[in-house]
This record gives sequence, C-alpha cells and structure tokens, in this order.
Amino acid sequence: MPEASAKPAGVPLGTQTTKTQQQKGKDKNSAGAQEAKAMRKAEKAARRAAKVSELGKSSTPPQEAIALARVQSQTKQSRAASGTSNAGSVGGGSSNSVVNATASSAISSLTAQSTAIHGSDILDKRVGLFKHLEITRRSGTADAAKDIHPAILALTLQFASYTVIGSSARCRATLRAFQTVIKDYRTPVGTTLSRNLTNHLSRQIDFLKTARPLSITMGNAIRWLKQEISVVSIDVSDDQARESLIEKIETYIRDKIEVADRVIVQSAVKHIGNGDVILAFSRSAVVEQVFLEANLRGIEFSVVVVDTRPFYEGKEMVRRLARAGLKCEYVLISGLSYVLNDITSVFLGAHAVLSNGQLYSRVGTALVAMSAKRKNIPVIVCCESIKFSNRVQLDSVTFNELGSPDDLMNISIDSAPKPGPLKNWRDLPNLKLLNILYDLTPPEYIKKIVTEVGSLPPSSVPVIIREYNSA
Repeated sequence: MPEASAKPAGVPLGTQTTKTQQQKGKDKNSAGAQEAKAMRKAEKAARRAAKVSELGKSSTPPQEAIALARVQSQTKQSRAASGTSNAGSVGGGSSNSVVNATASSAISSLTAQSTAIHGSDILDKRVGLFKHLEITRRSGTADAAKDIHPAILALTLQFASYTVIGSSARCRATLRAFQTVIKDYRTPVGTTLSRNLTNHLSRQIDFLKTARPLSITMGNAIRWLKQEISVVSIDVSDDQARESLIEKIETYIRDKIEVADRVIVQSAVKHIGNGDVILAFSRSAVVEQVFLEANLRGIEFSVVVVDTRPFYEGKEMVRRLARAGLKCEYVLISGLSYVLNDITSVFLGAHAVLSNGQLYSRVGTALVAMSAKRKNIPVIVCCESIKFSNRVQLDSVTFNELGSPDDLMNISIDSAPKPGPLKNWRDLPNLKLLNILYDLTPPEYIKKIVTEVGSLPPSSVPVIIREYNSA
C-alpha cells in the first residue's frame, strides 16, 4: 500500500518549501537590518566616548573605541541569533562562530586602517598632555568608499603630504573640488537634490578629514555651502541647481578670498614706509602680497623672514621676494632675538582669529609676537574675515592639530630628506616626540588686525563675527 503524502491535497509540489525559504529570507533581512541599526548606534556611542576621552576621562583612541563598540554590538547580535537558531535547530554554535569571525574581521580591518593612517606605534607614543588630539595623516586611498569622488581622493593626498598648505589655499582647493563633485553629481530616484547632495558632500568631507582636520576657513565655507544647498527649490531642475551652486561657489571664492586679499593688501601697504625693516614669520600668502605691492610702489624697505621646522614655509616666501628685487634676510626662529634690534614692525598671517581676540596661527607665532611686544615693536596681523571664529580658547592644548612625529626626523633644510640621529625613535621606549602645528597669541601682543572690512583692534573681533553671521 503506497505511503500517505504529508502535503495537503491540492497544494502544488514545492509550494511549502518556497514559503519556508521566503520566511527565512525575511527573517534574515530583518536580522541584517537590526544588526546594521545596532552597529550605527554603537558607533555613535563610541564617538561620544571618544569625545569624553578628549576631556581626559579615557585614553582609548577613537578608532579603537569604535572597533570595540562594533565587536560588542556583533557579540550581542550573535547571542540573539544563537537563541533564534537554537529554538529551531541545533545550529547555535555554528552561528556564533560565524558572527565571531565577522567581528574579528571588522576589528582587524579597523586596526589595519588605523595603522595605515597613523603608523603602528605613533598612537602609543603620544605626549600625555596632548593624547586627546588625534593624529590624522592618511598615506593612501585604498580603503576609500566607492562614492568618494576622484577629486576628493586627490585633494586628500595633497593635504596629507602638505602639498596644499595654508588656510586660504586649503579652503580654495576644497571649494574647487566641491565644484567638480557637484558637476558630476546625479540625484538618485526617489529623493531631491537639496536632501541628498548634503549627505553626499558630508561623506566627501569625512574622507577629507582623514588627512587633516578641517581649518576654520574650510568649516565656515562648508557651513555656507550646505546652507545654500538646503534652500535649493524642488521646482528647479537638477541641471539648473548644479550650475547655480557652482556659480555661487565661484563667487564665494572671489569675494571672500581673492577680493578680500586685494583689499587687505591696499590697506596694509600703508603701514610700510621707506627705510622700514619688517619681520615676517613663516609664510602667509596675503602678507607676501603686501610686500610685493609695496615694492611695486617703489617703497624702499627690507624683509627679515623668520622660519621654523618642520615645513620651512618661509623659504618659499624669501625666494619669491628676492626674485621680485626685495632685500631679504632669512633666519630660523632660534636666532629671533638677534634680529629684533633692527626691526620696525612685524607682519603676521593667521590661520584663524577667535572671538576673544586670540590669534590661532602656525606654532612659533606667539613667541615672535611676545618678543616684539617686549621691545615695543608693533605687530600687525593680516586676516580675512572668513577666518574669524566664534570659538573661545585660552590655551593651545584644548584644541590643536598634531602633525606626524616622523616629520621631525628630517634635519635637511632643502627638498632632499635627510634622516637625523633619531630616525629609529620608535624603537626607544622612553622617547616621545611632539609635533604640534599651531599656537595661540594673546590679543595684548597685537596692535591691529587688518581685514577687508577695515583695520581694528583684537577687542573688536566679536563685532565683525556678529556682522558676518547676520549677513
């Protein structure tokens, strides 16, 4: 007698199996979505923990904190998955091993990424007082996401290698790259340009920050651009919106950087007279333009450029000024006290000017300004208003940027690198190197700040910031 079929009459062969597979697929998709959601929450929590570490409450680097949070999230998900699978079969152990393997892969990937950016030993050899500052120095783009634009990849490498250096130069280069990104951008189906383009740019910005932190100028420009994108009307076609944004970026570069520099030059050149001996520190593009303009006007003066490691930016300014026919001297900051006796005024550039009047600029600026103040030498700062910041800062420790300690190993003053006696510093357990990039100059050391809106004392900076924000 034939065996009775377990399937109900009238049900086609394979229907029950298909339903079971569909249900398993739904469960799998649901579990994947829950896991992704949990991962995102864990990363946010890890980033909050990283901020706490900046206050000295934790010494765990942000990348390690994120990796730890990911592993904890995946362990939690594995337990849930194990419980589900054990309820229906005896496959819980297999599920756990798979998830643990995934967790190990995730942390290995993050560790490799951190090593590629920072170097294997740099994170453990940071000076204690500055451990809350992250060393961001990318050496490649192999781990870049597929939606990162080639223009951003190239710019990131230029930032990391200091090929593009200087606050205004970095801001201009970033905005130019954004023009290319916007030109090639296409809005996905089911969304709008004003919504999706901001997210797309945010991913480009996050990748840029893996090379170096954003400058104050870049931050102000990015906030402005995102505001312009948010007000794009949904009734405007994407082509018109892209063209409009590209044109607005071009206008922003022209008005806030190029025209502003020309106005500053015309104002600052009035502070240079015949027979003056002017001291400049490192290199500032706008200060260089001031000297060149004064030379074109026939003013007889000379320039002493004080420079410092590791970038030796002043060498480029001396070369340009000397080619233009200016009398120049070049000295390292260790010889500052010997050249101050003949100086009549000091011209400085700026990375940023904070709302409490503090000048945030290349490390060594505070020493130059303080030394000049002690000898009653006027200190004049040339700075565009786009570099003004609402931030209030009282020291150079809370917020700063750390360069790679390896940059201090080069003892050569020309383009050919020459490693010094500390080239194997990583193998010396008791040695730590500090390559800090900026310092703060108190407002009492500064006579005036020359901007495109006029010359003003440091105490008037909040007024300019208020007007800038209201505009």
